[in-house]
Amino acid sequence: MYFALVNGTPAIVTVVGDRVVGSVTFDLADGKIATVRGIAAPTRLVRLTEAWRQHGPDTPLITQW
Repeated sequence: MYFALVNGTPAIVTVVGDRVVGSVTFDLADGKIATVRGIAAPTRLVRLTEAWRQHGPDTPLITQW
């Protein structure tokens, strides 16, 4: 799981191998979370996976349990 900006919105991106398998975005209003949106449909994650592969990941949010 990684923190990212997806379409300019804060998001948590879940990656297995080099493929994005899910994304949860957070719309903010007045410094608070106003809306949470999730995507897990593989056909909708193609562009996000391509962008992920091009930019490379940062440090995972969870490195060990």
